[in-house]
Amino acid sequence: MNHDVGRVGKTWQLAIVAVFVLTASSARALDSDSLRLLLLGAQDMNTPQTLMRADIAIALETYKGRRTTRAIAFFAPGKDARWYFQLEDPALAALVRGAERKVMQRSDGSIKTAAIGEPIADLGISYEDLSRFIADDFKLWQIADESTDTVLAGAHPQVESAYVYRAYTFDKTRTIPLKVQFYAKTLNNMVKMRLDSDHVLVGKKWFPGTIEEQNFPDNSKATLSIRWSQAATAPPELLAPESFAAASPVPWTSPAPAATTSPKP
Repeated sequence: MNHDVGRVGKTWQLAIVAVFVLTASSARALDSDSLRLLLLGAQDMNTPQTLMRADIAIALETYKGRRTTRAIAFFAPGKDARWYFQLEDPALAALVRGAERKVMQRSDGSIKTAAIGEPIADLGISYEDLSRFIADDFKLWQIADESTDTVLAGAHPQVESAYVYRAYTFDKTRTIPLKVQFYAKTLNNMVKMRLDSDHVLVGKKWFPGTIEEQNFPDNSKATLSIRWSQAATAPPELLAPESFAAASPVPWTSPAPAATTSPKP
């Protein structure tokens, strides 16, 4: 009899623990309004308040082997989501007009206008991959998974895009994406994965010190080591479509952070 009472008591204890776990999980889970606030927070965190400069060391791992290069980028505040990118090797410069989903690219002495999904030389990365996160560029947001600290949510682009779906893993406290999975053509075709880490606080916003992006079709990986500067100065013609074509490149005077590659197995 005492054994039966003990079993009943233990069953009740387990039931009470289960209720507490379910209650805690329900309290922690994001509803649609909370997800919307998280997305807007991520958008705000990704929007510069002043002109931001990024000095970037790039380490590439491709089927051709390993090499390094460097880049300079300027990210402008404002709704245009406009930014400038300059690569040393191969030499090119680009004005990305994020809101218009267009890129003006200058290389080999010529200018061409391309979609924002245009690849950046042989980096295995497109301009779209590095452009500002804007919540309303996507529709049908859904939560796929959630933990205490992160939430995995995905959506379909409703603007011009090289992708049909993106899945973001967000840090719920800092409202920043830690991982982005890019799907092209179909929902089961993940073509790229971006990982952001080593975040630094610039003013009141978190920016990644390291971006790693794998391109699965190309069997390549690019690691970007970034040093950020706020309230930067840049020739205004770099960020203006009417003057970009004649603008001079930015001098390579500021050393980029050291590029790192994964050790060989």
